[in-house]
Amino acid sequence: MPGRVSQHHQEELGKFLKFFRSRLKTHLENVEADFEDTRSDRLSSEEVYSQKDIQEAIKSLCFAVKANIRSELQDTINMMALLLRQIFVEAEDSDLALDLDIAMVEDKELLERVEQLSVSEWMSGDSSGGAQIGAMPKNNAKVNADAEAKDKLEKRLQQEQEQHEEEIRAAKLTSKQEVDVLEAAHAKELRKLQRKLEQAAERVEELEKQVEDGRQHIAQTSQFQSMKRMVTTKNQQLQDLRRRLQRYEPDYAEDDGETKNADEDDD
Repeated sequence: MPGRVSQHHQEELGKFLKFFRSRLKTHLENVEADFEDTRSDRLSSEEVYSQKDIQEAIKSLCFAVKANIRSELQDTINMMALLLRQIFVEAEDSDLALDLDIAMVEDKELLERVEQLSVSEWMSGDSSGGAQIGAMPKNNAKVNADAEAKDKLEKRLQQEQEQHEEEIRAAKLTSKQEVDVLEAAHAKELRKLQRKLEQAAERVEELEKQVEDGRQHIAQTSQFQSMKRMVTTKNQQLQDLRRRLQRYEPDYAEDDGETKNADEDDD
């Protein structure tokens, strides 16, 4: 954190301080709530409490406070790890290697100066007074290396972009060719199916004509004509018999007629 930073990074530091100071306030409120819960739940009455009761209340309060502090510290550690990882990833994308000075973050004097800073001082970019913490001389070699790394990165990005554009053009061309091939195959298959359908329709028409010719041929044969005359003769004979029965035996004829009618109804 020594040295000056850009306006953008000053604003990011300001947001960082604002966020974690807000969490600190919330954490203190949670600890205060633990004390208030213990007082209201265990020490709210005017009774005289024994030493055992007080020890149990203190033990319960200690457990709650420790759990609250442990949770908050663990969350803070995890958040810091995520932020550092984000910084390292962005640095590696720019071909930079960062080293952490753990001893500096334990410097009491620097920590006290940070504690005295307000969020507005960080975001305003004021480099006077407390905002100037352990100034470090500029390293021209590092600046030049950073600029060179930036140029290399830009060239690599430009090359990758051109390569991707070429791949996209090739993919579009390949896709169009594949679509043309598929459309041609589909049209060919459709023509084959149409020919098969026409052939099937012609076959059905031919079979129907054969059936009709067969029927006409059967109707014209002497056997069919003889059978037709025989059936006609038999029908005529049956009608004559019914008339005779009706004339000479009307009761039997009526019964026979009812039976016939019943058979016809069943049919």
